[in-house]
Amino acid sequence: MLRTIFISIFLALSVAGVTAQQPPPARLAVQAEPAWTNGAPANAGFTVLMPGKPSEQTQPMEGRPGVEHHLLMVETKLAGFVVSYVVFPEVVTDPADIKVLLDRGREGALSSSGATLKSEKEIKLNDYFGREWLMDFPSGFSATARAYWVKRRLLQAIFVIAPKSDDSPEIKRLRQEAATKFFDSFRLSDDAR
Repeated sequence: MLRTIFISIFLALSVAGVTAQQPPPARLAVQAEPAWTNGAPANAGFTVLMPGKPSEQTQPMEGRPGVEHHLLMVETKLAGFVVSYVVFPEVVTDPADIKVLLDRGREGALSSSGATLKSEKEIKLNDYFGREWLMDFPSGFSATARAYWVKRRLLQAIFVIAPKSDDSPEIKRLRQEAATKFFDSFRLSDDAR
């Protein structure tokens, strides 16, 4: 079971690596903030604000009949917003097992994407264990990824940017505000707690 869960963490975190392979967007112009709405589908186990309606991809998990990997993505001129979730049939609550799963997910994502880990810290969502990673990619992108294990759900939120050395203080402020709004809005639904 741990191997299958590891594979799903690897797949979900590798999204940041796929996003990082895209060419950097043109220089940003400061613009009005788009309308933020709940991007989570019904029964996902969480709610999250995203700056627009996300595109959704669903893929079956190899070797796990009935288990699907869901990706929700919104790309703006300011940043990329990605949410990933997988619902497993097994419940994992042992903190040591969760730590191993998150460690393996981090290592898999870094090795598959070529990213460099800038920092890492343990975090919690309600009373559930999680991890936050800051990563730089060879293509010049940077990402902040937060992953949580909630009973039988792997939930992830990833904020991706293409920083430039000449970014204005206003662009940096807008990015920080968008990241804060995105991550702070990530909440568990009552059925997931």
